[in-house]
Amino acid sequence: MAHQPEVAFHFNVPDPLRYLLRLLRKVRQAGMSALVCAPPELARELDQALWTFAPEDFIAHARWDAEESVRAHSPILIADQAVVWPGAEVLINLLPLSELPPAYVGYRKVIEIVGLDQPGREAARLRWRTYTAQGHSLKRHDAATAAAAA
Repeated sequence: MAHQPEVAFHFNVPDPLRYLLRLLRKVRQAGMSALVCAPPELARELDQALWTFAPEDFIAHARWDAEESVRAHSPILIADQAVVWPGAEVLINLLPLSELPPAYVGYRKVIEIVGLDQPGREAARLRWRTYTAQGHSLKRHDAATAAAAA
Protein backbone atom coordinates (compact mmCIF):
# COMPACT_ATOMS: atom_id res chain seq x y z
CA MET A 1 0.00 0.00 0.00
CA ALA A 2 1.25 3.48 -0.85
CA HIS A 3 2.25 5.94 1.85
CA GLN A 4 -0.76 7.74 3.32
CA PRO A 5 0.01 11.16 4.74
CA GLU A 6 -1.52 12.29 8.01
CA VAL A 7 -4.30 14.72 7.05
CA ALA A 8 -5.62 17.26 9.54
CA PHE A 9 -8.26 19.94 9.12
CA HIS A 10 -7.99 23.04 11.30
CA PHE A 11 -11.47 24.62 11.20
CA ASN A 12 -12.89 27.96 12.35
CA VAL A 13 -9.56 29.77 12.11
CA PRO A 14 -10.43 33.45 12.74
CA ASP A 15 -7.01 34.87 11.79
CA PRO A 16 -5.26 32.59 9.28
CA LEU A 17 -2.09 34.72 9.23
CA ARG A 18 -1.48 34.53 13.00
CA TYR A 19 -2.41 30.85 12.98
CA LEU A 20 0.08 30.17 10.18
CA LEU A 21 2.87 31.98 11.99
CA ARG A 22 2.43 29.80 15.10
CA LEU A 23 2.05 26.64 13.02
CA LEU A 24 5.20 27.33 10.99
CA ARG A 25 7.15 27.94 14.19
CA LYS A 26 6.07 24.46 15.38
CA VAL A 27 6.97 22.90 12.03
CA ARG A 28 10.48 24.39 12.19
CA GLN A 29 10.93 23.45 15.86
CA ALA A 30 10.18 19.88 14.79
CA GLY A 31 12.93 20.17 12.16
CA MET A 32 10.54 19.79 9.23
CA SER A 33 10.15 21.70 5.98
CA ALA A 34 6.83 22.99 4.64
CA LEU A 35 5.10 24.21 1.53
CA VAL A 36 2.37 26.78 2.21
CA CYS A 37 -0.22 27.24 -0.56
CA ALA A 38 -2.33 30.32 0.13
CA PRO A 39 -4.36 32.90 -1.80
CA PRO A 40 -2.12 35.66 -3.25
CA GLU A 41 -2.91 38.33 -0.65
CA LEU A 42 -2.37 35.97 2.30
CA ALA A 43 0.83 34.60 0.72
CA ARG A 44 2.19 38.15 0.43
CA GLU A 45 1.19 38.99 4.03
CA LEU A 46 2.78 35.77 5.31
CA ASP A 47 6.04 36.49 3.48
CA GLN A 48 6.20 39.96 5.07
CA ALA A 49 5.12 38.77 8.53
CA LEU A 50 7.75 36.02 8.69
CA TRP A 51 10.46 38.71 8.45
CA THR A 52 9.14 40.53 11.52
CA PHE A 53 7.13 37.92 13.46
CA ALA A 54 9.67 37.04 16.17
CA PRO A 55 13.24 38.26 15.70
CA GLU A 56 14.49 35.78 18.30
CA ASP A 57 13.30 32.83 16.24
CA PHE A 58 13.39 33.99 12.63
CA ILE A 59 11.78 31.50 10.27
CA ALA A 60 13.79 31.19 7.06
CA HIS A 61 11.53 31.11 4.03
CA ALA A 62 11.21 31.99 0.36
CA ARG A 63 8.49 32.71 -2.14
CA TRP A 64 7.75 30.05 -4.72
CA ASP A 65 8.81 32.42 -7.49
CA ALA A 66 12.24 33.11 -5.93
CA GLU A 67 15.42 31.99 -7.69
CA GLU A 68 16.07 28.24 -7.56
CA SER A 69 19.23 28.76 -5.46
CA VAL A 70 17.17 30.59 -2.81
CA ARG A 71 14.35 28.04 -2.84
CA ALA A 72 16.83 25.16 -2.52
CA HIS A 73 18.06 26.51 0.83
CA SER A 74 14.68 27.49 2.29
CA PRO A 75 12.86 25.17 4.70
CA ILE A 76 9.58 27.03 4.12
CA LEU A 77 8.22 27.87 0.66
CA ILE A 78 5.20 30.11 0.16
CA ALA A 79 3.15 29.74 -3.02
CA ASP A 80 0.10 31.71 -4.11
CA GLN A 81 -1.27 28.79 -6.10
CA ALA A 82 -1.46 25.00 -5.97
CA VAL A 83 2.07 23.74 -6.64
CA VAL A 84 4.19 20.70 -5.76
CA TRP A 85 7.44 20.77 -3.78
CA PRO A 86 8.82 17.24 -3.40
CA GLY A 87 11.37 18.42 -0.82
CA ALA A 88 8.78 19.41 1.79
CA GLU A 89 7.53 17.12 4.54
CA VAL A 90 4.45 19.20 5.39
CA LEU A 91 1.90 20.71 3.02
CA ILE A 92 -0.20 23.52 4.50
CA ASN A 93 -3.14 24.34 2.27
CA LEU A 94 -5.25 27.48 2.58
CA LEU A 95 -6.48 27.64 -1.01
CA PRO A 96 -10.28 27.69 -1.26
CA LEU A 97 -10.33 25.01 -3.97
CA SER A 98 -12.67 22.04 -4.01
CA GLU A 99 -10.04 19.64 -5.40
CA LEU A 100 -7.28 18.12 -3.31
CA PRO A 101 -3.82 19.68 -3.49
CA PRO A 102 -1.67 18.19 -6.29
CA ALA A 103 0.60 15.31 -5.28
CA TYR A 104 -0.52 15.59 -1.64
CA VAL A 105 0.33 11.93 -1.02
CA GLY A 106 4.04 12.79 -1.32
CA TYR A 107 4.01 14.70 1.99
CA ARG A 108 4.23 13.27 5.52
CA LYS A 109 1.54 15.65 6.75
CA VAL A 110 -1.16 17.67 5.06
CA ILE A 111 -2.73 20.47 7.07
CA GLU A 112 -5.86 22.09 5.70
CA ILE A 113 -6.55 25.46 7.31
CA VAL A 114 -10.15 26.62 7.00
CA GLY A 115 -11.17 30.14 7.94
CA LEU A 116 -14.61 31.55 8.61
CA ASP A 117 -15.59 32.56 5.05
CA GLN A 118 -18.39 30.54 3.48
CA PRO A 119 -16.73 29.79 0.10
CA GLY A 120 -13.63 28.45 1.88
CA ARG A 121 -15.76 26.33 4.19
CA GLU A 122 -17.76 24.85 1.29
CA ALA A 123 -14.56 23.96 -0.60
CA ALA A 124 -13.12 22.39 2.58
CA ARG A 125 -16.21 20.19 2.95
CA LEU A 126 -15.69 18.88 -0.57
CA ARG A 127 -11.99 18.17 0.13
CA TRP A 128 -12.94 16.43 3.41
CA ARG A 129 -15.32 14.13 1.52
CA THR A 130 -12.69 13.35 -1.13
CA TYR A 131 -9.98 12.57 1.43
CA THR A 132 -12.44 10.32 3.29
CA ALA A 133 -13.47 8.57 0.06
CA GLN A 134 -9.79 7.87 -0.61
CA GLY A 135 -9.47 6.09 2.74
CA HIS A 136 -7.82 8.77 4.86
CA SER A 137 -8.51 8.91 8.56
CA LEU A 138 -8.79 12.65 9.13
CA LYS A 139 -7.87 14.60 12.24
CA ARG A 140 -10.06 17.53 13.15
CA HIS A 141 -8.92 20.59 15.13
CA ASP A 142 -11.52 23.22 15.93
CA ALA A 143 -9.64 26.51 16.41
CA ALA A 144 -12.73 28.12 17.97
CA THR A 145 -12.87 25.45 20.68
CA ALA A 146 -9.12 25.68 21.28
CA ALA A 147 -9.33 29.48 21.60
CA ALA A 148 -12.24 29.27 24.03
CA ALA A 149 -10.31 26.82 26.21
CA ALA A 150 -7.19 29.02 26.29
